Amino acid sequence: MRKLFLIAVSIVFCLGLVVTSTHSAKLNNAFTSVVAQPQNPELDFTIVNKTGYDVKALYIGASGTGDWTKDDEVLKGRAFPNGKSYDIKFSPRAKAEKWDIMVDWADGSGKEEWLNLKLTEITKVTLIYDKEKDQTKAIIE
Repeated sequence: MRKLFLIAVSIVFCLGLVVTSTHSAKLNNAFTSVVAQPQNPELDFTIVNKTGYDVKALYIGASGTGDWTKDDEVLKGRAFPNGKSYDIKFSPRAKAEKWDIMVDWADGSGKEEWLNLKLTEITKVTLIYDKEKDQTKAIIE
């Protein structure tokens, strides 16, 4: 009788392990598939600073929102000096067709914005400053 009881308990225990591991695998697969799918594929690009000035902050946000938040800032405290390029690996929470870019200059001279950019069609943005016109431009490639 005691042997039969131990065999029954062993079988129940083993079945419990199988069910638990199967359920856990399903949860892990579901989580992995959610995380692995980018919300906006092919938004990565390179930005080049040829303005003559250092950039303190670089923001990228969905067009039409009208405001810039900490979440939009992509440098996260890293320097973006004149003459350097920065590879943007962009995986935003928001989903949009067009995006805006804003730079905040390190010298405190203000901010510049470029609006309604289709990042899916852009591989490189080069920022230049025209001293004669006192204008910063973005060359889009």
